[in-house]
Amino acid sequence: MNIGFILTKSPFEQGFQTFMDFAQLYLYNDQISIYLVGNGVYGARKNYQNPDLDILFKTSKVYVHGDDLKARGIEEEQVKEGLMVFNLYDDLVVDVMENFHQVVSF
Repeated sequence: MNIGFILTKSPFEQGFQTFMDFAQLYLYNDQISIYLVGNGVYGARKNYQNPDLDILFKTSKVYVHGDDLKARGIEEEQVKEGLMVFNLYDDLVVDVMENFHQVVSF
């Protein structure tokens, strides 16, 4: 099953930990795509270390919204390896509508 997660919470908000707990349920059984938008982009920074998140990112497709990075003063060079920067929310909407069986937002 294709599962999409839209994460708008920073790693320091409760919703982020709820996302981590929920994503673990799907980690090895489903195809996961994660969209980091809003404050969720803070989790994409190279200097943010979280072993559980790193495993999740390595086993998932992870997209980071470029304008949200810029709005928070994060340069694309500061984004973890393997994460894909996207610039149009329309791309997120099309992906959600065409490719996922289930979408969850935190």
